[in-house]
Amino acid sequence: MNVDIKDFQYKILEIAFYFDEFCKKYDIEYYLMGGSALGAVRHHGFIPWDDDFDVFMTFNNYHKFLHYASIHLDTEKFHLQRENSTEWPLFFSKLRMNGTTCIEKGYNKMHQGIYIDIMCLYNVSPNKFVRYIQYLSAQILKATSLYLVDYDSDSFFKKVFINSCHFIVGTTAKNFLFKILNHFSTKNTLLVGHFFGKAPFPKTSFPRKWLGIQRYVNFENVLLPIPFEAEKYLSLRYGSDFMKTPNSDIFTEYPIHAVFVDIHNDYTIYKDKFNS
Repeated sequence: MNVDIKDFQYKILEIAFYFDEFCKKYDIEYYLMGGSALGAVRHHGFIPWDDDFDVFMTFNNYHKFLHYASIHLDTEKFHLQRENSTEWPLFFSKLRMNGTTCIEKGYNKMHQGIYIDIMCLYNVSPNKFVRYIQYLSAQILKATSLYLVDYDSDSFFKKVFINSCHFIVGTTAKNFLFKILNHFSTKNTLLVGHFFGKAPFPKTSFPRKWLGIQRYVNFENVLLPIPFEAEKYLSLRYGSDFMKTPNSDIFTEYPIHAVFVDIHNDYTIYKDKFNS
């Protein structure tokens, strides 16, 4: 990376702080997820080598956020990259900061400011088979969207799957898959699940009660919320030894998302350099 990762992380934290204040103002509940939740519990901040920031929300809170952000977001400073849109065809949203640059490999026909990822927790079936059908529907939808952003994989199987889904799954099929995924959207299900990430099926869903009341904990120099039973969630996601820090000699195994970062200047000045 071309900048000090701590400087990059603190710019991400500025976005996270604004997002937190926005959600408080409009009574929207969210929680740190994945590596961000792990960082909060294990490091009281970012995982030292982590260059992204992830949150998730229940289905109702997610769509409430999208609604209020479309009306009240400070668009001079921030840009909402809404899921499943012409600009951003993937199935999660991003809050990006104007006047910054975070260029990643591949798809570049979009706002390329520094960002945080905002994920939806879907209401899912208590029946494992039905839940797997929901998961599989999401994986097919995910594959169709990855094709549109020129996603490149080292896996031959994944390449074949992505290309096959793009050419086989049309609009009617996509709408049907959405119906399966959202079948329980009006239900207060016992389980919730995030199906558009990298986690394998057994690690995607967990009891809604684990979310509970937001637990605000130290994250660098601010307080941010994790699930009330975050330790149970982290144990499911990363294993019972999630508090053990990996040896420093394997840090290089963790992917860096950004190819080029500028925390002071807008991505538009680099279009000719990176988007040719």
